[in-house]
Amino acid sequence: MEKELAGRPGSSGTDATLTKEEKKPKETFAKRILTRFAHLLSAQIVDGTCQTLFYIYLARVDSEMYGQVMYAIAAASFLFRVVQYGLYYTLVRYLGREKEDKIPAIISQVLTIRVGLLFAGTVVVWCITWFRDLSPTLTSVVLLVGVGHAMEALAETYFAYLRVKGLQRIEARIRIAAIILAYGWGVSAVALGLSCIFVGFFRLISGAVCLSLGFRYYVSITRPSTVFVPPRRKAMWEMFRYSSVFALIEILGVVYNKTNILFMESATGITGVAYYSAANSLVEGICILTSEQLLGGVAFPVLSGLWWTSRSEVGPLVRRTAQWLLVVAFPIMHFFYVESDFLIGLIYPAEYKDSVWMLRYLIWTIPLSFQNNLFSYVMMVVGAAKVLLVFAVITTALNLLYNLLLVNSFGLAGGCLVLVLTKLTTVILTFGYIQLTFGFSKALDLAVPLLLSAGSLLFFSALQPLLGNHAAGTLTFALYVLAVWKVGLPFLGRFPGQEGTR
Repeated sequence: MEKELAGRPGSSGTDATLTKEEKKPKETFAKRILTRFAHLLSAQIVDGTCQTLFYIYLARVDSEMYGQVMYAIAAASFLFRVVQYGLYYTLVRYLGREKEDKIPAIISQVLTIRVGLLFAGTVVVWCITWFRDLSPTLTSVVLLVGVGHAMEALAETYFAYLRVKGLQRIEARIRIAAIILAYGWGVSAVALGLSCIFVGFFRLISGAVCLSLGFRYYVSITRPSTVFVPPRRKAMWEMFRYSSVFALIEILGVVYNKTNILFMESATGITGVAYYSAANSLVEGICILTSEQLLGGVAFPVLSGLWWTSRSEVGPLVRRTAQWLLVVAFPIMHFFYVESDFLIGLIYPAEYKDSVWMLRYLIWTIPLSFQNNLFSYVMMVVGAAKVLLVFAVITTALNLLYNLLLVNSFGLAGGCLVLVLTKLTTVILTFGYIQLTFGFSKALDLAVPLLLSAGSLLFFSALQPLLGNHAAGTLTFALYVLAVWKVGLPFLGRFPGQEGTR
């Protein structure tokens, strides 16, 4: 690869012309990627909106049922990652390099592995519910929601094929149909006063729709001579082994992000889980949207391309992205802190008042999540996935220690602190590796974001006694945007996009 890079055109007149021509298809391709991604983003927006409305409605109608559903979703996220098993990365690699007639065999291999993982994971989840002596109702809801999530993971096999073919619009339509049917069922079941078991079918419906329609479109596009090709053991083992590193990273990520819910359920009961989930759902939605959509959809593809074509630009891009993520995170934190009483009071019943102070704890996970996701993507780009797995193991071990020390002693506050400390741990490990290995960041990189945030905080503190939270917050946000525009841009540059660091 270094020889290939060294042999590229230099800076002569002809070479400069060639370089410009080379850039044109890259920019066009980047725009095409963002256009396709917009389809998936539209589906996620529909999902996020329907999910939020459903959870708010459920929380207002029955706090106990809301807590049970949140507990089931926490367990289901584990099963979803088990069935995914990092196979997406491997599957895309295979689909991109093999001929069309080989695709049915590849799809069959992935489905066979995932179905086996589905059965094994379901048994493990059932054993956990039995060991924890959960009620029959809660056990049923956990299994229903878990299997529904697992079916969505099976559908990812067909969605990966659609993505490779550039058919994200079809995937978006499938997801939107599944979302509407699923949450329509959930709201109807709650409105009719049905038991939590019937409500739990909402995720099973979503999984069934995604899987059936995904299969239908896959068959209509590929028109395979046979739908299922018996997989070869050697090929399956190679695929399984290659995916194991990514799978373990994802599974451990779910474990150390969700175990505090299990500890809180033991210490405070299912109602405490409901109050915590009400606050965390607001913060988590922002973290997922920004981290996965912004970093996964824009920064990660750019970094992947630059690592092989122009590595000297990777450092400035990483540094600038990290700075801008902090610039974006600070006003979001400020908004949640100032408006926590208003938001929780508007969305949830009066009994959720404890969610207000929990939200003020959890806002610290926003900048930590942004930075951790960035540095984790960078480690994958530079080929340090195994090191990232070691960091995930260390974080999981420390997370269990945090839970043992904090949740039983401090209850819900301890559960919030566990999540903050866990994300801080991951940032320290990933940033430390990137910095020691490549030295991308400089000592004063954080100065501008921190000064902008501190100045805005002082401005708000002066105005708040005179104007109140809402007016002072609005004026502070306007000042912050103006300061970023007039003062920040000369130091930070524009936010990184599909055209690299320019």
